[in-house]
Amino acid sequence: MITTKKGDDGKSDYFEKRVSKGGKILEAIGSLDELQAVIQLVSYELRVTSLKKITDDLYLIMGGKLSKDRIEWLEREIGKLIKELKIESKFVIFEKEKALKLNWVRTIVRRAERKVVALRNNKLRISNYESILVYLNRLSDFIYLLALREEEK
Repeated sequence: MITTKKGDDGKSDYFEKRVSKGGKILEAIGSLDELQAVIQLVSYELRVTSLKKITDDLYLIMGGKLSKDRIEWLEREIGKLIKELKIESKFVIFEKEKALKLNWVRTIVRRAERKVVALRNNKLRISNYESILVYLNRLSDFIYLLALREEEK
């Protein structure tokens, strides 16, 4: 059933607790949900297959689950891209369409990361909180490197 009317009071269920739809936890989940949707769109449009695994990871993160091997996978992928690319320590202004779209995804990752960081003082316990923060930080690096690779083509 789609329409349950349980959210008409401005609250939603989150792990067996009623929380405000305007609260920090659902703000963070909403940012992750938006990120997942944009990654799917960009992945489909640009045919970047490595992004499919990331959408799966984001579903796990929104459910409070993430295994550390996913961080290790991202770190390995980052290492491969670093070896492949010519990295300079200057500000990059992307000009190619694929790079621009990936950079857009990177900015959404950073926003989602900020929303998750804002949960630090939240009374709701978030499982794997530290791993989720590390994952999002690595994810923005990974997406940035994908954008750089597209810009260099």
